Amino acid sequence: MGQKVHPIGFRLGITQLHLSQWYASKKYYSKYVLEDHFLRTILKKQYAKAGFEKIEISRKIENHIEIVIHVQKPAVLIGKKGPTEGLQKEIKKLIFKYRGLSSGFNEPNQGPNDNDLKRLKVVLYVIKCKTKTNASASSIADFIIENLEKRVPYKIVFVLLKKNLKYNDQKPLGMKVQISGRL
Repeated sequence: MGQKVHPIGFRLGITQLHLSQWYASKKYYSKYVLEDHFLRTILKKQYAKAGFEKIEISRKIENHIEIVIHVQKPAVLIGKKGPTEGLQKEIKKLIFKYRGLSSGFNEPNQGPNDNDLKRLKVVLYVIKCKTKTNASASSIADFIIENLEKRVPYKIVFVLLKKNLKYNDQKPLGMKVQISGRL
């Protein structure tokens, strides 16, 4: 049996960019990696219906975080009004929650005060995906998971998937799906 290579890790730096772009000393490196992972998992859990493609995080300086979110339905994230200030404040609070900063809190169970929120700068860009279809691997997987959780029979899920992909302009050239467990 041959050795398996992760397809994204194999291409990083050549044809694809890293999803986190920053430099940190030994002291902060592991903290930033875990903080990025925490942000990605929480955002994907809270806004599962947005159809995330990828979340890029870059840090220029210590308290400046730039987040680029590629989604299929940006209205789920930012609402119909449009401004992202509410989402930025929510992300700041998530970061404070993860870091466990208690120095700026008035009470142990209250959130950070205005001075702490002003020190941390979060720049947020929400970008709608370029593809007209749901032909990306993550969106296809989300479609299958969503329907299987609704207890739709798996054969019908694949028929629905074919119909959805058939009526769009850009169709994938091929697809292989593996499902295991009790179906």
